[in-house]
Amino acid sequence: MSRKTSVNLNDNRIEKRFATWIRIVVDLISPKNLWLVAGRGTSKTSDILAERFIDVCYDMPGAYFALVADTYVNAKKNILDALLEGLGRKGWIEGIHYVIDEAPPAHFDKPYKAPQQYKHTISVFNGCFINIVSMDQPSGAAGNSYQHIFGDETKYLQFDKIKKLTPALRGYKKFANSVYYCGNTFTTDMPNVSEGEHDWILDREKEMDADQCQQILRVGLVLNDLKIELMNEERVGNKIKINNLKKQIDRWEKRWIKARKNSTFFKVVSSYANADFLNVDWFHDTYNALGAEEFKTAVGAFPSKLKKGLQFYVNLGEHHFYNDGIVTEYYKNFSVKEEWKESSQAQKYIYHSKPIDIGVDFGNMCSMVTGQEIGNTIYLFKEFFTLPPHGMRELANQFLEFYKDHKKKEINFYYDRSGNAYAQIKRDFATELEGYLKYRVDGTSTGWKVNMMNKGQATILQEEEYNLMKNIMSGENPKLPRLKMCVFGCRNLRSSMEKAKTKISVNRQTGQKTIHKDKSSEKLPFQKLPMLSTNLSDAAKYFFFRPDWVKLSSQKSVSTSSMAPEVVD
Repeated sequence: MSRKTSVNLNDNRIEKRFATWIRIVVDLISPKNLWLVAGRGTSKTSDILAERFIDVCYDMPGAYFALVADTYVNAKKNILDALLEGLGRKGWIEGIHYVIDEAPPAHFDKPYKAPQQYKHTISVFNGCFINIVSMDQPSGAAGNSYQHIFGDETKYLQFDKIKKLTPALRGYKKFANSVYYCGNTFTTDMPNVSEGEHDWILDREKEMDADQCQQILRVGLVLNDLKIELMNEERVGNKIKINNLKKQIDRWEKRWIKARKNSTFFKVVSSYANADFLNVDWFHDTYNALGAEEFKTAVGAFPSKLKKGLQFYVNLGEHHFYNDGIVTEYYKNFSVKEEWKESSQAQKYIYHSKPIDIGVDFGNMCSMVTGQEIGNTIYLFKEFFTLPPHGMRELANQFLEFYKDHKKKEINFYYDRSGNAYAQIKRDFATELEGYLKYRVDGTSTGWKVNMMNKGQATILQEEEYNLMKNIMSGENPKLPRLKMCVFGCRNLRSSMEKAKTKISVNRQTGQKTIHKDKSSEKLPFQKLPMLSTNLSDAAKYFFFRPDWVKLSSQKSVSTSSMAPEVVD
């Protein structure tokens, strides 16, 4: 007699949902540790992460979980909103199944230990308690105890900080029978290391026992077929078969749970895993928007490779970036339900009683870097940029919003000399931006004073920039400032500087070689300029090219005889 393992979709007992094959595989394996790298459009957060979140909650009622992100702002904008949307699509309703940022209703079950506070938390009806953790200060979270850790956008998480959270993954014997106990769930799209993203998740593949996962999958498929058979027999009312199937399901469920103990599942899938839903037009449009190289990484999920070539910023290194510059207590004042806006008030190293220095580059992409000289160190706090059709008014508005609570409303404005090119007709770029920083659209004063620092300055040769930045970044001249950039506020600037290449030009008459910055990236499509072009690095050039620092820097010409340039003109 054939087994009834097909499903009648007209059966009103069935809740019909679309799921990708990778989502089905994850459900059937349901490992202790899930490490998933998936292309864009695969519903990593709203479907796969949300479904697993529900499963873990049901399997460990009353447990503590952590939901981690690189910053609170990213947790709110890019992770939590998508997760809550996914929970809603799966029938979970705020106020009924969970509450956010508030003590749960009295009828909710209690977690195994009483929470100390409810800011940036999710409380589930069965007692599960979730802390939203910002990894810019992981040590604070390490003092707590969590039975499972969730993370999305893993490419933005530094491995050293994740390791600091590991001691918090400890437990309570009440939950020890759960497969998910002391487990991890991390998802991301493919990290692009050439853009400063972190690819440590790829190393998790070696932790997977492929034979174990295949065995779990086989057992899971048998269990699934038995459940379908039971549903079909219940429809016809065959009591003998129903009782027999229930006994089989009980046996196979125990086998499935046993097989999953201490399991790790790692998988890389492209966006084609969701091709039935995304359709051909989505792939075509995305390819045109991203270009071939980025499409391979973001959609095809191919690991990125660093292109070889001589860097323009030869001494730029990891030590020029800091990741402890966000005061997380500032964002703890906001509810998850509120709109979170980044603010200079959350900057750890800023001096609110000192002016803000800005460097600006004009063009199709208007770029601004902002910071301060504190002692003998330059701190770059935050980048801003606009792309067409937006321009300098929007650039000024971004600055004014971020620094609106800064006490010393004074700006030292360093800019491209060409910004004054049309001063004679009162329509030059620098003066225009100065006006936007000083006056609102309605003509009222913003309260900011702007000092124009580059009037009359000669053109900055790219070889001069090369020398100055090489010497500043080397740290060998104690009279020059040290450079520190915020990894969270200057993400595009970092990529712009790391990707900038040299181009050696040869004078055909004299044979003399001079160093130039390869500016070909500035011809890319607009949406690719922030991360891939040299625009933001040029804004930094104007920020740093100050007469005193130029004098202190070595004035000797740079030898090019030993260079292996990427391009020679």
